[in-house]
Amino acid sequence: MEEHKLLIFHERELEKVLSKLNLTEKIEKGELKCSICGKIITKENFGGILGRNGNILVICDSIECIEKAGGE
Repeated sequence: MEEHKLLIFHERELEKVLSKLNLTEKIEKGELKCSICGKIITKENFGGILGRNGNILVICDSIECIEKAGGE
């Protein structure tokens, strides 16, 4: 069985977490897409970070995507 980890943090910690994971510039340039639906991730629609097999995946704030990410 694959192991998945969903990183959860408070909204006010978003900048710090994105910076630590070197994702800030990618979000600002529109280079990140939701790993579930493919929508471009912005700071406004950022939903969470999913760790899967050593990879970092980003998901949008869509309820459907968050539920799929948690249940995968």
